[in-house]
Amino acid sequence: MELRDFTHHMRTYRLLNVLLILIAGAGALVFSLTQPDQYDTSISFAVNRVNKQTTQNYEYDGYYAIQAADLFSQTVVSWFSTPSVVVEMYQKASLTSPSGSIDSLGSRFRTRKYSSQNIVVRYSAPTHDEADRLAKAIISVTQERASLLNQSADAKSLYNVAASTPVIVLSKPNVAVNTVVGLILGAILAVFVTSGAAYFRGPNGAHAHRD
Repeated sequence: MELRDFTHHMRTYRLLNVLLILIAGAGALVFSLTQPDQYDTSISFAVNRVNKQTTQNYEYDGYYAIQAADLFSQTVVSWFSTPSVVVEMYQKASLTSPSGSIDSLGSRFRTRKYSSQNIVVRYSAPTHDEADRLAKAIISVTQERASLLNQSADAKSLYNVAASTPVIVLSKPNVAVNTVVGLILGAILAVFVTSGAAYFRGPNGAHAHRD
């Protein structure tokens, strides 16, 4: 199809095109306005070495200590993908655990290890109270598990997991951006519909079928 033919068909079906674009834009607008507010929460954890054991051996400028901290941090990260630990955190916060499959429990938190000693946990909650209660429970469960995991032979902790003050921010859907995206998608849909209609209509008003 040449550009001239395509332009002609776009003009022919201009009312349909406008209707499709408006419907898509209106749908995106309504969807954005009806979405509930969410409270995005971020908590950072610092894994600090404590009760360092003294030794006369050369320690390669703390290389092995850093490697050990990295492995310990990875263990902490894995807790947020473990369904039983997630349920424990919700129970600690006196909240109902998210319903769904085991996989959905394991993906409830978005966790990233930025360095061997810096972990950031993010999640969303429908209310500020729930976000705050869950943050306190997350910190409590994480620190309790960490203190039991990394004890030396003389019952001293080797690592301390320090939590930052949770950052809780109200997140609302971006109505303007979502509406523009809806209009763009509507325009793309209009192009496909127009092209299909022009194809089946054919050059003489109906698509010619050949054997």
